[in-house]
Amino acid sequence: MKKKNNFFIIPPHTSLSTFQKFLHKLPIILGAQNMHHEDSGAFTGEVSASMIKSCGCKIVELGHAERFEYFNESDILINKKIIQALKYNIIPLVCVGEKKYNSNINMRKEALRKKLNNFLKNVTLKKNKKIILAYEPIWAIGKSKSANLKYISETIDFIRIFSQKKLKINKNQLKVIYGGSVNKKNAINILNIKNNDGIFIGRSAINARDFLEICKMIT
Repeated sequence: MKKKNNFFIIPPHTSLSTFQKFLHKLPIILGAQNMHHEDSGAFTGEVSASMIKSCGCKIVELGHAERFEYFNESDILINKKIIQALKYNIIPLVCVGEKKYNSNINMRKEALRKKLNNFLKNVTLKKNKKIILAYEPIWAIGKSKSANLKYISETIDFIRIFSQKKLKINKNQLKVIYGGSVNKKNAINILNIKNNDGIFIGRSAINARDFLEICKMIT
């Protein structure tokens, strides 16, 4: 994230214990790519909040577009996972974005308002708890080009104002970051958007050299 240069890494579940050993002395936050919404039960193959917490996870990614597309997840399920993560003092990193490019900000707002209302229903954040919203326009994920800076800025503005009001929280409890084809060519410009708190790097983080290059540029 910008300003304080906080870094987080979200590896596969099978690598969490390994990363925990390497990161425990480094200023890098460890996160998980998913978790189940129940404490326990007959859910073979699932990973609970307590399990990822035992591996040192302080963040959990929820609501990625691929989870909807390939695993049939729903807004209701993401809402349950957000509440569960907060119960275990894990910061939910919630992905939200519109499916198709739309230059009309009012139409984007309408699509995102519906998602955010569903995701944040009955979510309560005490003063010591935080949430991260990652604006990831679905049409930009895995592409060669991200959304343009104005498009990102005006959408993040809406997400921040709406979510802060919906959750009735102070500005320090909410971070809004951008993800969606972030790479070494556009990372700095996206990070420097005034109302953007950080960048969420996907494909470019797989290449260690590219990821390190981005890290060096922002530190």
